[in-house]
Amino acid sequence: MPQVLTQTQSQHLEQQLRLSQQQLQLVKLLEMPIAEFEQQVKKELMDNPALEDGAGEEKENDSDAVLSDEIDKNDTGIDLYGDSESEASSDFSVYGDDDLPVYMSGHAGEVRNDFLVGDSGSFIEYLESQMMNYDLQKDEETILKYLIGSLDNRGFIDRPVATIVEELAFKEYLYVSERDVENVLTVLQSFDPAGIGARSTQECLLLQIDRQLNSIDEPVSELKERILILERRIIKDYYDLFINKNKEKLKEKLNVSAIQIDALFEDIKKLNVNPGFALNESSASRVQSQIPDFIVETGLEGNIQIRLNSGEVPRLHVSKDYINQLKKFQQDPDRLTRSEKEGMLYTRQKIDAAQMFIESVKQRRRTLYETMKAIVDLQRTFFLTKDEDDKVRLVLEDVAKRSGYDVSTISRVCNSKCALLDGRIYPLSSFFKLTRKNADGEEIDGHHVKEMLSEIVASEEKSNPYTDEKIVELMKEKGVKLARRTIAKYRVEMGIPSVTNRRG
Repeated sequence: MPQVLTQTQSQHLEQQLRLSQQQLQLVKLLEMPIAEFEQQVKKELMDNPALEDGAGEEKENDSDAVLSDEIDKNDTGIDLYGDSESEASSDFSVYGDDDLPVYMSGHAGEVRNDFLVGDSGSFIEYLESQMMNYDLQKDEETILKYLIGSLDNRGFIDRPVATIVEELAFKEYLYVSERDVENVLTVLQSFDPAGIGARSTQECLLLQIDRQLNSIDEPVSELKERILILERRIIKDYYDLFINKNKEKLKEKLNVSAIQIDALFEDIKKLNVNPGFALNESSASRVQSQIPDFIVETGLEGNIQIRLNSGEVPRLHVSKDYINQLKKFQQDPDRLTRSEKEGMLYTRQKIDAAQMFIESVKQRRRTLYETMKAIVDLQRTFFLTKDEDDKVRLVLEDVAKRSGYDVSTISRVCNSKCALLDGRIYPLSSFFKLTRKNADGEEIDGHHVKEMLSEIVASEEKSNPYTDEKIVELMKEKGVKLARRTIAKYRVEMGIPSVTNRRG
């Protein structure tokens, strides 16, 4: 029977939610504690010449967000410029010399609040602490510890796997194959920081790019994914051209423009080629400072004040020189040469990026303030008494409703930040219930999960204990879907040894 080819046309409606570039930037800034945020601001100032700090310029009296019970919700001490949710404008002819996007941090006399929390341990100890997230056999643990001890100053494995196999046999009396070492090396390369355990700079860069591409916790946008794929091709297939900066040849290979190839180079340059730089840090330099993101103070009359810790974030503004340069380009755009048009495009892109970053910083400040205000409102009794019995175990939805923000936004704000309450540090996470979603998407108490885990471990055969993967399956049968790494974290918190150490 002869084949008949037919062509059909169908139509369907699909709704997708895509974050704008500014929204993605804001999401990242919200997740950063103050110390990391300071570094990000410094990085933006270095990367974008159109973004300038106002060191030495006249400061406003005080732009800290201070809250008493009587202060209006919208009065956060922040001078917002325009709509922070809108995209950056591409026409800057409307700006006067004194009307540029500006971000003001705290006043010049603000005291930075740092608290020493002791020796953070060596970098090697930090790597070894990550081993508990994996179910490793005894031989695998030995190999992994040996690999960690074999890292050079850059965090690389600087000798062939075959040599390591011989060293293990000679020094550890452990006889394994090269494949065994390769498998364990893959585990090491999944540790933080990304790029650790690489055998070359090329592999180090590829590990970091792959980490971003395959991230489940922080999925990248479609645009960023395409950029990362191009960067991976450059490093994997055309590494020689990259290190020799042969951009013309790379343009032909990748079929991209000169501006795009420059952007790809700039993005790759941001990757860390020395992930093990902390290996040689002295013990003194490893003393950490815990920096609160919020300062909460209570008064005798039951008043509560909230301040955002502005840290060392300077006054930010768009460069007047770049604004003036763009105005010159816009005076007679039809008579511009090709190089002048590229210059105008570059100038506009940098100004757009600078304005967008300033607006994101302002929105971050407002969001943090409103979130902390909602927590204080809901935990008012505890903040006044400091009595743990008065602490209300909140869920994210409580704060989301109170502040008017989405639950995901509240989660990002509270994930890694802390507040200084009358001289004592409290992680924001301590004000919330430990919850997980079950198979039906319903919230369950994390303490209940720990009870289930304890029961499963108690019922196992000592000669054949359950692996973390098996526990995941058993939990799933009980209606609780959790990742293997989450089970490992619960197990470590509860003091339950790994499967190897539980075997009787």
